Amino acid sequence: MTAPVLPHLAGLARALLLADPAFVALAPGGLASAAPADVTRPFAVMLTSVTPINAAAGAYRADLAINGCASAAFDGKQPLTAAWDIAARAAALFATVRNGQYEQVRYSARVTDGPMEMPIDKSRGTATPVFGVQVRAELTLHAH
Repeated sequence: MTAPVLPHLAGLARALLLADPAFVALAPGGLASAAPADVTRPFAVMLTSVTPINAAAGAYRADLAINGCASAAFDGKQPLTAAWDIAARAAALFATVRNGQYEQVRYSARVTDGPMEMPIDKSRGTATPVFGVQVRAELTLHAH
């Protein structure tokens, strides 16, 4: 018998978040594992990590962070508010997942932190700071 294979969690997060029209509207700059080159529209960044509970049986615990980010006013909202709205929507979506399905994985989620404001990112220069708000969720996964 071979051990169940865990799919890349970014795909799971993308499937859940991008299926929600409200989330897509809040993050027109996209959802990726790194900031886009063009930071003129609000976007979301995701980070994932996994800890095996019993890999041979296909049981895992995963941590998922979604960062809502914005650098300029958008749709009448200040950048920090736009970033907050992205993170808050992600939190609301993850808080409802019980026995979800993605590829060959069943999963449940619970929000563990956030939304919480992050330090302002000035790495692109002081004229284009990126405001960020993070939410973190813990996923319990069972691959079969």
